[in-house]
Amino acid sequence: MLMLLFRVGKERYALDTTSVVEVIPKIDLIEYRGTQPSVAGRFNYQGQIVPVLELSRILGETPCLAVLSARIILVDLAPTGSSPRLLGLLVEQATETLSGDRVHPAENSIQLSQQPYLGDVVLQEQMMIQCLHPERLLSEQSYDQLITPLEIFAPETGEAD
Repeated sequence: MLMLLFRVGKERYALDTTSVVEVIPKIDLIEYRGTQPSVAGRFNYQGQIVPVLELSRILGETPCLAVLSARIILVDLAPTGSSPRLLGLLVEQATETLSGDRVHPAENSIQLSQQPYLGDVVLQEQMMIQCLHPERLLSEQSYDQLITPLEIFAPETGEAD
């Protein structure tokens, strides 16, 4: 198993690369109005609307810093063989991968969080890394609401249809 490592604030996280489609530099996003602060926006990826979540806000940290190492991790939430359901995860650094054989489960690890998207804690040398399950960040209904266009504007008048 190969894991993608990234940072949110000072903490290190990892996710299994089998769901990762691509890691791209942070781009300008189209804002959603009236959503939670954890929804950073959306963008068009090869003809598909992709909602982007700001992991730092979900995990209770300060907003993602505007640094050169900020990345959007594109993950596919769809089961194998289904149409893609892409989700972007905004993080400050996603610059390293790690082979699963180089990490070990943390002994006597206590699951302190009730958040279903947080998995096991693993150790790499002396570093603790929290595993993340991106497929558990949004319900299907919440995802569908984010990709449904809110309004369609007539280009010649700028008014809603």
